[in-house]
This record gives sequence, C-alpha cells and structure tokens, in this order.
Amino acid sequence: MSLVGRQIGRYRILEQLGQGGMSVVYKGLDTTLDREVAVKVLHPHLAQKPESRKRLDREARAVARLHHPNILEVYDFSGADSPEAYLVTEYIRGKTLREFISAEPLSPPEVAAMVMHELANALAHAHEAGVLHRDLKPENVMVRDDGVVKLTDFGIAKILDRDEKMTMTGALVGSPAHMAPEIIEGEESGAEADVFSLGTMLYLFVTGKLPFTAPNTTATLKRILDCAYEDPRQSVPTCSDELAEIIGTCLQRQPGNRYPSAAKLRDALAGLLSELGLTRPHEELPRFFLDPKGYRRDLVGRVTRTLLDRARRLIGEKKAARALSALNQVLAHDPTNAEAAGLLDAMKARKLREARNRRLVRAAAAAGSAFVVGMAALKGLSLATRAPAPRVPLSFGPHEIVLASVAWPQREARPPPSDDAGAVEAALEGPQRAPVKDPARPATVAVKPSPLPAPPAGRLAPERVEPAPTPAPPALVDVVVNVRPFGYVTIDDGPRSVDALAVHKLSIPPGVHRFLVTCDDYCDAGGAVRSEAVAAGGPPLNIVAPLKASLLSFEGFPADAVVQVGAESRPAGLTLATPFRVTTPSEGRRIMAHEVRYTVSHAGAVVAQGTARVAPGKLEIVRRAP
Repeated sequence: MSLVGRQIGRYRILEQLGQGGMSVVYKGLDTTLDREVAVKVLHPHLAQKPESRKRLDREARAVARLHHPNILEVYDFSGADSPEAYLVTEYIRGKTLREFISAEPLSPPEVAAMVMHELANALAHAHEAGVLHRDLKPENVMVRDDGVVKLTDFGIAKILDRDEKMTMTGALVGSPAHMAPEIIEGEESGAEADVFSLGTMLYLFVTGKLPFTAPNTTATLKRILDCAYEDPRQSVPTCSDELAEIIGTCLQRQPGNRYPSAAKLRDALAGLLSELGLTRPHEELPRFFLDPKGYRRDLVGRVTRTLLDRARRLIGEKKAARALSALNQVLAHDPTNAEAAGLLDAMKARKLREARNRRLVRAAAAAGSAFVVGMAALKGLSLATRAPAPRVPLSFGPHEIVLASVAWPQREARPPPSDDAGAVEAALEGPQRAPVKDPARPATVAVKPSPLPAPPAGRLAPERVEPAPTPAPPALVDVVVNVRPFGYVTIDDGPRSVDALAVHKLSIPPGVHRFLVTCDDYCDAGGAVRSEAVAAGGPPLNIVAPLKASLLSFEGFPADAVVQVGAESRPAGLTLATPFRVTTPSEGRRIMAHEVRYTVSHAGAVVAQGTARVAPGKLEIVRRAP
C-alpha cells in the first residue's frame, strides 16, 4: 500500500522513489525544517516483528554517528511507538551507480580505481566507528548531480535474520554476486566481508561484468565458494598488474588473506594512483561524472605520459620486467604510441645483444678452459722429460737453506748482483740466477751480519700489515609515509619532495629522522613535524597535515538576517567581511572537503537552511536562491 500523500511523524510523503525486498523509498518533506528528505519505510511484515524493530533502532543509532562526505547521512528514525518502521536520510539528486555504469563504463581502469578509493575511504570511516555495511553493491551507491559518490543503506542488512535473507523474495536479487563466502556459509563476518564485496564491485567497474556469475542464485553462490573467476587482464588489457593484484587480494577465499579493513584497501589504491599522478580522486571524479568522454580522453593522455616516464626510468635501472609491463599498458591504452613501440624495440635489441654477448663469453670461457688444459698437459710433458734442477744449499747464519728442485721459467738474463745481498735475492728468485761460478762446487753463500735486529724465530721478513677496511655506508631501508589528506615531505634538512602525495615511498638510512609535512594551499604555515625512528620492516608512518580553517560567507540575504553555523551566529551582512571559520573535523582529516549545516533566520522565521561543502583554506559563498 502506497504512503504517498500521507504524513509519517513530521514527514509528508511526496512520491515513491523505489522499492526493494526490505523497504520502499519515498521522497518526503520535513515539515519542521522545510527540507527535502528520503524516507525508507520497512515492509509491514518486518515492521511488525519486535526483533526487526530493535535491530532497526540499534543500527540506525550506529549509522547516525557516521559523518562523512561519501556516506548518506541519517537524520532521523522511527520510535518504538510509531506504527511504521522507517529511516529518514538526506535526499540526493542523482542516480545510483548501477544506473550510471549501465550507460557509461568506468573506464579506463584508473577511473574505477578512483571510484573504489572514495568508497573504501568512506567505508574505512565506518569500520573505524565499528559499523559494517553487509550489503555493498552498485545499487547502494548514489552518484550526486555534482559528481560526489555516496554510500547508502549502512547496516540495513543486519536488520534481517539470515533465514529471512535467504528466503525473502527479492532480498538477494543483485546481492548474491557480492556476498562474501563466510556470509553464505552462515559464519561470523567482519570487515573482511565488506572488503570482499568491494572487490566484486571493483572487478565489475574494471571489466564491466561480475566476477561470479551463473544462471541462478544457487550456482552463483557455489562459484563464490569455489572462488573461481577470470583474471581481469584477460578481458581488459589496460588493467595493470598492480590493480589486478589488488582485486585478487580482495577476492581471497579466506578472510585472513584479504585486506583486514577498508582502510588497507584504500591505502593500496592510493599507492597505485599516486604513481600515476592521481593523488586527488575526490577532485578528479566530479570531472569524470560531469563529462565522461572528455575526461576520459584527457586522462588516457596523462596516464600514458606517466607510464612512459616510468618505463624510461625502469629501463635505466635495468628493471626490464617492470618496464615491459608499463610499456604494454601504454600500448593497451594507445596502440599507435610510437614512443612506446620504439622503447620496446630498443629493449628487444638490447636483449638480443646481451644474449649474443653471453654466448660469446661462454664460448670464450670454454676455449680458455681447453687452452689451459692443453697447456697444462704440455707443461707436464716438458717437466717429465727435463733433467732435475740442481739442489742449491744456502747458508743463512747458523742455518742452511736448500732450495727445492723447481724448474723455474726461463727469464731474460740480468747482470749478476754486485754484493752478497743481491746473491741471496738471485738465489731466492730462481736457480738459474744463482751466482754459481764453478759447477763442481756447491753454491754456498755467506751472508754478512746485519746491523738490524734479528727477525723473530721462524720469520724471514716482517709481517705485512693490512690497511684497515673502509666502513661501508649504512644500508637504506624502505619507509612508507601516509599523509592525510596529502602533502609534501621533507626529511631532516633535505629537499622537499617533488610532489604532494597521499602516500610517499622513501628509501633512507635507518635511525631517527625528522619528518616535515607541508602543503601549499591547504596547510597551516608551520606544517606537521614528527621525529620517528625508522628501521627495516617497520610500520608505515601516518602523519596528518594541519589543515587551514575553511571560510564560509553568505550573500543575498537581508543584512540583519541571523546566520547560524554550528554554535556560532552573526548577521548575514557581516559574513562577507568576516567569514565563518570552520575547522575540519578530526575524523575527516583523510579527506579535503566536508559539509557543514547552516540556518538563516529573519524576523523570527527560518528563511534558508541546508549544508555547504567547504574545503580547508578556501572561501565558500552561500547565495540566496532567487
């Protein structure tokens, strides 16, 4: 039975917007605040069950605590005495993400990654507040007319028992393909189940099809339990190896093998996007949703240029496999890209040269080995047929040294030494150089006493002193610095990073370092300073940039109208000269913009109210509607 035209509490029902297995959604009017709202009314058979009403009350209270630009805000919910069970939320002018992707793909895959980054960011906020979604799917994501995506229906799935979910007509339509295996099996589920659902959505956004599809619900659920799906790169060559790996991590069969929370998925996507220069998805996506085709052309050009720069760098670093992956991705985006084709040809030619050089080296080594073996054989034959060298006794003080019978190699004759010390040197260097004048007489050499102290017993020469080894420079360790929302990083007294990123991947010596985070337009002048000890394998550093206050003014209202923003109020005529200063809430430091509520009153009556979207360091002007 339709409720259009009726009054529920203070809400007048204006029109029906949609219907599902659990509820009917209406557009309504808040008669007290004079604003449009959405009213989600549970079906009567659920509203009549006390346990369902209790769950609705519990979940509504939890979701009402969530305040995030990408989460549909809950304004109100029914009390225990109301005949209807309902939720009242903000009203969004736009369409569901399912409706959008039915007409326009989220391509190239980098767009899909940015959409998922925003959804994962919103879900991370909920997970940190202890709220799970449990029914993530494109139908539960709204795309507002200004290009902002909003997650809806938080916690609604928990209102139903598992048996109700599996048997209610329509309750699983659209949802089975996004269910995590542990939910299907009736086990306890946590944040990892939401991550699995996000993975199915990301796969859909990249490829245009669901990872787990079958002719009926039972077969679909079985495919999920078997975790069988096609590699997204098979159907979408522009899908990078890194993005495919992120999808694969989300879709792991065992919860412990997935990202443990939406925050980890968000950070993985932020790292992938930052390497492509896409550090501000919240600013990129409105451009895409407002002009998909024009934005797509621009983005492909930007991504291919970044990939070409990466490929050249990797070639210089001799990381051929990663360079080849980047070049293949460029050609997948732009098959006619001459620069990428030229780099690929150069890599192939270099590979052929290296292979030929390796063959030559192996051939030379084999020839050298054969030569050495042959020469050794000839030398052995020469030594076997040669007469033994004479034994040369050598007197050294009270000792007598007899030189071994060694066949020394022939050398060019030198003049005989002029003194006895030279005779000792000649004798030690080779028998042929010993100053033997009479072959019939043994070569006994008398050594004159030396004025120097006698060497220690058993030693003929001073021991050689090895130079002290030069200490090796300390090994560098890899450090990840997560900056919220984004910013430049300066380490110690070094130079500032080239780009302002959300994720900085650094290689620095271990030890204590000073990290300074700044941003040009949004941060306070001093930035954020942290001193941290870093070591190999250490955890990422999370640094929040100190954001400037947002500025909010009002124009077109009576000068004596009173504007209320939070706990502060002032005449509208003063707000242009003295704007409201709005501080970004601490839980919103992961995002740039947020919404604040305002009320404008004149002569005791409310003349305007709503929300204004503000950003740190920026002035937003609310103008009175004509």
